[in-house]
Amino acid sequence: MQASIERILSSNELKHSNITLTVLDIDDGTLDAAINPYTMAIPASSLKVITTLVALDILGDAYTYETTLAYKGTIEDDGTLKGDIHIIGSGDPTLGSSKFEGYPAYEALLDQIGDAIVSAGITCVEGTIIADESIYNSFPIAPTWQWNDLGNYYASGAWGININENVYTIYFSNRGKVGRRPSIKSHYPAVPDIVFSNEVAVDSSHTGDQAYIFGGPYDYSKRIVGTIPAGEGTFAIKGSIPEPPKFLASQVYNTLKVKGVQCGNYDIVFSPNKGLVDKTLISKIVSPPLIDIVKRANLESNNLYCESLLKSIGIKIRNSGSGQLGISGIRRYLNKLKVSHTCLVMEDGSGLSARNNVCSYMLSDFLRKYAIKNGFEETASLLPTGGVSGTVRGLFKQSAAAGNIWLKSGSMNSVQSYTGLVKAKSGKRKSFCIIVNGYSVKGSTVRAKLEKVMKEIYLNG
Repeated sequence: MQASIERILSSNELKHSNITLTVLDIDDGTLDAAINPYTMAIPASSLKVITTLVALDILGDAYTYETTLAYKGTIEDDGTLKGDIHIIGSGDPTLGSSKFEGYPAYEALLDQIGDAIVSAGITCVEGTIIADESIYNSFPIAPTWQWNDLGNYYASGAWGININENVYTIYFSNRGKVGRRPSIKSHYPAVPDIVFSNEVAVDSSHTGDQAYIFGGPYDYSKRIVGTIPAGEGTFAIKGSIPEPPKFLASQVYNTLKVKGVQCGNYDIVFSPNKGLVDKTLISKIVSPPLIDIVKRANLESNNLYCESLLKSIGIKIRNSGSGQLGISGIRRYLNKLKVSHTCLVMEDGSGLSARNNVCSYMLSDFLRKYAIKNGFEETASLLPTGGVSGTVRGLFKQSAAAGNIWLKSGSMNSVQSYTGLVKAKSGKRKSFCIIVNGYSVKGSTVRAKLEKVMKEIYLNG
């Protein structure tokens, strides 16, 4: 296996690349194959394996987020609330998401909140609809994220209140000649006060989505640059809502207005979280169990979910919703698992930061020891299945390796990684990690080579 892997990776395309690879036997810890196993490299979304699995162990499979709806003040006989409505966030990354069956998506959630307020006997709110995001006490994004990522859907960050996965969609008309500027038809959900500077051009029909939105958190002036492919209708791109807590407050305000409940205004608050102290509970909105969130986070490589999980770890260990405290909690967990993390530089929970660094041995050793602690099948079930699901469903076609490798992929500019578990043809169980940094060839070329490596682990492991 070592010789075959070295042959695959010794090609001219990867001649100048930084490669780190480790294959470990689950049962006895034997190092079955290695290339620069202790060399650090940028892992991209392979880092999610650490965040999601550690969060599941620290917080528990059945852990849920609870968003609280309450009021402060008194309700008069005519239904007038002499006070404010409070939406108290828990950091739930799934609030209003359409991805979990049995849980209200964005529009249904707004309707549910409005109905709960009406059912509480409130017909008028003299005060304010307040979104309380105090549960997390740090800036929503990691400070090392790149500027060109921040306006796009995958870089929304984790807020004390998240809604609709913090995403809005811009719809362009992509009819017409190459080179023209497409018009913006609409965006949904409509974000109050947002302004678009449209610098997008139409390109050839095969070019795909090459448009980027600039403008990070709290910035309502968005600059859109790049290209979209020519077509005969509408083309959509996704952006990150500038201020999700304030956006939710505005949408609840509008929903109540439709239901005949007048309100004074809407606003946000960030202060020491008092929860229900001095308030009266109306209802609670409970998230799916954490195990479902973890599986979805790895299946879709969802950055928001992982950043929320990281801050939730901080709350669990220090009662403070900070990403840095979450990282501290992960390091403490690794110590207990007896996984050395001297070759781990962790800047966020999702792997979006290009300043994350890790060696393949550390990730392989983590998966091995986690699988021993929690069970191989149970751990494998938390990861996408190669050839079957998630971002790795396109791998291992017409290969017996399909369905026998569970892994998380990671990619960004000039970075490709895979980290996971293998039930080899021999029946032996392996953990592995391979990271390649620095290449000028197409990403598909690198992915094809790494797919051959993983097939080799399956066949000869």
